[in-house]
Amino acid sequence: MRRSVAVAGAVTLAALLGACTGGAPEPGRTTAPTGAASGDAVAQVEPVLVEALLDGEQVAVEVGPLALHDDVGVLRIAAPTPSPALRLALWHVYDSTSSPSPNGVRLVDPDAGTVTTVLRTTADRPLATGNSSAGGPATDAAADAADGDEVVHAAFPAVDDDTVDVLLPRIGWVRDVPVVAADAAGALTVPPAELADEPAAGASTASLESYTESLAGQVRTRQGADEVEVAVSSDVLFAFDSDQLAPEADEALRTAAAQVAAHGGGALTVVGHTDDQGDEAYNLELSQRRAQTVATRLGELVDLAAYDVTVEGRGESEPLVAGTGEGERAVNRRVALVLVPSSEPADVAPVVTDAEALPDAEGPVAPGATGVSVTDDGATFDVRLPEVRRVGRYLVGALEVTNTGAAPLSLGSLAVGAWDARGTLDPQLQFAPTNVTLVSGGTRLYPVDYVRDADSGARDPLTDRIVNDIEPGATRTVVIVWPDTGEDVVTLDVAPRHHPGSPENRIAGRAPFRLTDVPVVED
Repeated sequence: MRRSVAVAGAVTLAALLGACTGGAPEPGRTTAPTGAASGDAVAQVEPVLVEALLDGEQVAVEVGPLALHDDVGVLRIAAPTPSPALRLALWHVYDSTSSPSPNGVRLVDPDAGTVTTVLRTTADRPLATGNSSAGGPATDAAADAADGDEVVHAAFPAVDDDTVDVLLPRIGWVRDVPVVAADAAGALTVPPAELADEPAAGASTASLESYTESLAGQVRTRQGADEVEVAVSSDVLFAFDSDQLAPEADEALRTAAAQVAAHGGGALTVVGHTDDQGDEAYNLELSQRRAQTVATRLGELVDLAAYDVTVEGRGESEPLVAGTGEGERAVNRRVALVLVPSSEPADVAPVVTDAEALPDAEGPVAPGATGVSVTDDGATFDVRLPEVRRVGRYLVGALEVTNTGAAPLSLGSLAVGAWDARGTLDPQLQFAPTNVTLVSGGTRLYPVDYVRDADSGARDPLTDRIVNDIEPGATRTVVIVWPDTGEDVVTLDVAPRHHPGSPENRIAGRAPFRLTDVPVVED
């Protein structure tokens, strides 16, 4: 892997190091670690150096190494000039069991399409700086390694590579962070046992998935590591209690077929689903008839010779979302095309449809580099996106939000609630930018996400988890990762999401806006 640096919202620090240290390091020269005392072991590796804008403050950040202590890797993140802003940036609440710690830090493998979260202890707390019972380093040795400077350590499973990519809240995607043996890291690392009071119990590595919507949400596609599911709303396909296709059904089916055809073959199951109204046995039979109707028409619209097609009806037994309101029932009425491709699904980019059908903007519009001013329930802020970076099959953005109001700003307007057709989102994500999308033609691409908890199915987005407490006049960088649209210029859009069946009830996007002409910079 390359040893270059590509960071959303960050640049290499040749000039900055001159200001901070009196001169840039010579190429290949080993630098003394931040906080290392005289006589400490000297590191045989240099961290990646980036510059980040943390709530209006330019901060130099050292990322790495990931030092391998047997089967655990300890990642170091530090500020050569101590800055409280760094610790505040990394201290994101991850779930209800977490005490303050850098648990928003994640390792990302863009080639494998996976994300790895911080190791957990036997008490289900992140194995990281700040997770001792006292809230600081668990031992004196760990405190000495920091030496009063802003140094954070987080533990991950050991990796079998010479570099890793790291996603840091408010900073960005940091490429090619060195991976070394612990003895080569010198004073740039501490043993895992010095980070917390309890031993490590396990970590989570999950596949990154994409979720897109077309035709104003009538066609919803989730592309995972093993399968692709395209859900078409029954309300656009059929009249009430009917298994005969409506006149407008073909557009939705062609859109859905394009998602399936992109994979070139595999096992395709057409599954009918109903809501919970009416007799259960009747709903099961209706869902079977509707699935057969869709499968027959799909075979007339596209060549399915490379697909092993089966048809099933599951009635009301598998609701997509919980609840008995009309909104939930509308989402649950669907026919799903479930494809297990003969090739890897992750190797195929989401299909962008209807190139001329960009939805109308519902708020202020301006080029990304210029930005827009937004009002949300009395709060005001400016937002801009000068560029996004292409990292493998992903686009990484660093949205710049400036609080222009008189009170601290919390941006629930960028989020969408836990009730969502994407699946179960963590209820604590009310301040995460889950509703900040890219629009390309008639397709809306949501931030990449992954299943954080296999038991509950709860999902996390590959974004900052919390966008709140931005002080008046301060600028916050908000990190978001989307699937690649395949374009050289993209459009960002925050649009109202309505609870189906209740158009007046906006569940997100209270303050819509659009940023156009955002260039894609190759990594």
